[in-house]
Amino acid sequence: MNVGAHGQREGLAAHWEMWMFAQGGMTPLEVIRTATLDPAKTLGLDKNLGSLEAGKLADLIVIDGDILSDIRQSDKVQYTMINGRLYDAETMTEVGKKARTKLFFE
Repeated sequence: MNVGAHGQREGLAAHWEMWMFAQGGMTPLEVIRTATLDPAKTLGLDKNLGSLEAGKLADLIVIDGDILSDIRQSDKVQYTMINGRLYDAETMTEVGKKARTKLFFE
């Protein structure tokens, strides 16, 4: 099983799909794997993505909650890390840097 959301509703579709897997009987840990390592394996990218290991790409999110006890907390993203650089999820300002300028569509 893999998460198949396409980013609808500002990225919420992936969270909704994860919640539905849990509603269908998966444990939170099974759901997390279904949204991370399993898709990476399916795409043949598990040497670079899907889990936290030395040498892999540092793309991850930090959740303000315990999704192992309540998967519905998965949308409480506090930080996003892209290529090893940490950003505040609400503003997408890099942590420790000056505030970014607004994009044309904001």
